[in-house]
Amino acid sequence: MVTKNGIYLDLKESKFECVRNGLIFYFSSENYLDKYLENVSNYIKEESIKLKNKYLVECDFDKFLAISYYKKVEKRGFYVLDRLNNEVAENVKLNCTIN
Repeated sequence: MVTKNGIYLDLKESKFECVRNGLIFYFSSENYLDKYLENVSNYIKEESIKLKNKYLVECDFDKFLAISYYKKVEKRGFYVLDRLNNEVAENVKLNCTIN
């Protein structure tokens, strides 16, 4: 269902989507999609640096941080699909090397 302002109440029906790191992110509004696209790269870059410096590990945090930022932006629910198995992305695996 879509409101008169173009907001999707059911994220599964939304036409506002973004593909990143093998995941498909669905947004309730174009405004949330635009905010995500404008800021997600900087968010991932900054948070990766913080995590690497704090824990002294080399990890690919991109998927994890993309989902984390999605949860900050999308206030009306959570619907992220993993493109490989077409299931809701609930578990994220990190590959790390400890220095």
